[in-house]
Amino acid sequence: MEVNATGGARLRLLALVVAVLLGGGLVWLLLGGDVDAVQDAVASTGAWGPLVYVALHVVLTLVPVSKNLLAGIAGALFGLAGGVVLSWVGSMVAAVVTFAIARRLGREAVASLTGPRIGRVEDIMRHQGLVAVLVARLTPIPFTIVNYGSGVSAVSWRDYVVGTAVGVLPGSVGYAALGASAGQDARTFVLAGAVAAVILVGALIAGRRMRRRAQLG
Repeated sequence: MEVNATGGARLRLLALVVAVLLGGGLVWLLLGGDVDAVQDAVASTGAWGPLVYVALHVVLTLVPVSKNLLAGIAGALFGLAGGVVLSWVGSMVAAVVTFAIARRLGREAVASLTGPRIGRVEDIMRHQGLVAVLVARLTPIPFTIVNYGSGVSAVSWRDYVVGTAVGVLPGSVGYAALGASAGQDARTFVLAGAVAAVILVGALIAGRRMRRRAQLG
């Protein structure tokens, strides 16, 4: 068990380093990087660019790295529409893979990787079904923690996939919009930030209301 805990701590440290590097790259894009040149370089790779992004998205969110950060990067690299689609696809693939891994490993092994926060997800998942998954996705619980926590709960594959498909959409849209505004004028950036804030706050309010209703039910 000590070995598992040590391995989990190392993975979390690696995730922090990668998140800092990715966050620095996104800030550079937002605050004056040559976004057009970066987007042209990505476009020149053809289908490889999106495929590499989705693959990295899946691997990094297993560790975990923030899904919303990756959505912002997708928006900066592929534009609003492409960023939303690729962020959503990457999130779905990552969610399914992580869920399957958690089901296979079991709670003890998963807890050694994620830490004590998994208990919060299990509490939400006591109200099993689609609503529980939506609540978890629409509240500020880390994406990977929800994936692993759902995997060791009794929630069904169908409810998990459907709830995730709907629940990750607001964050994908909001952060991809923010990333897509990289290199634009200040007015566009502020507008994108306002839109992202409205989407995310709305999702948070909806998640909390759904959670209260589930508890009352």
